[in-house]
Amino acid sequence: MKISLLTDAPKHNLALMKISAYHKKRGDEVILDEPLMKADKTYASILFDWNKSKFVADEYGGIQFPRNILGKEMEYIRPDYDLYDLDYSLGFTFRPCYRRCDFCLVKTLVHPDTRHHSIYEFHDKRFKKIELLNNNTFLDPKWKETFEEIWKEGLIVKEHGLDIRLMDEEKADAIKKTKFDGRLHFAWDRLKDEKLITRGLNFIKQYKIEARFYVLSGYDTTWEQDLYRCQVLINYNQVPYIMPYNDSTMVTQVKNYINSLDWWHYKDDIVRGFTDWQKGFSHEKSKISKTAKARYDKNVNLFE
Repeated sequence: MKISLLTDAPKHNLALMKISAYHKKRGDEVILDEPLMKADKTYASILFDWNKSKFVADEYGGIQFPRNILGKEMEYIRPDYDLYDLDYSLGFTFRPCYRRCDFCLVKTLVHPDTRHHSIYEFHDKRFKKIELLNNNTFLDPKWKETFEEIWKEGLIVKEHGLDIRLMDEEKADAIKKTKFDGRLHFAWDRLKDEKLITRGLNFIKQYKIEARFYVLSGYDTTWEQDLYRCQVLINYNQVPYIMPYNDSTMVTQVKNYINSLDWWHYKDDIVRGFTDWQKGFSHEKSKISKTAKARYDKNVNLFE
């Protein structure tokens, strides 16, 4: 049989990698992202809602079809890493997130299970890196087992964000012991979580962990509240990064100001800096701005 796999995922697609492994094991030929090729069966995994009508397939899945999940014979197979020519392992050790945030699509997903999984279910020992797709690693009661397996194998982790609200001394210590590929990521989405966020910030400050913090903007906060959260993060030597919920003028301006690192010149008062920025006073060509951007691009601590 000839099997066609289609997706709009920009990097890789774990479900298609598992489907590919299943069919190759049966002796089938698998082709990726060639919609004009004739096939005996076609699978499409869709990430973005504007692409739902662009793919013609026999079976659909992905986040745009949250109730469509793989059968057990596919779900629990080791992924086909050759499909995307990856040089790192890819998978979940824990799928659920029980936060159920209004703005997040994870709550719409049907998970194949809610139990802990060992990295050895999907890790390929050829690789020295592993990418965890977990929606909330620290909600896993057995999260420490995941870290211990990673340490045992000496792996470098590509992570998708950790929940700062669950931070404690044990978790901060585990993070500090772990090698990560690039900058760590946390999020401060809701202003009402400030007490939990600052508690977590104190732990990672104690362990000298610098991260990028995604700051949801334009959902249920004003621009002043968005900049307030950014200022708190900067005071803790963390780097804010605006994630716009809408494309309103003010949200766009806050995003451009914060994400350009122009706040670097006003670390103690980024609201004043934003006012200057709106007036067209730019530090883009200044020596300080270039130094900050260069350090950040090289994953160097901006606050040392």
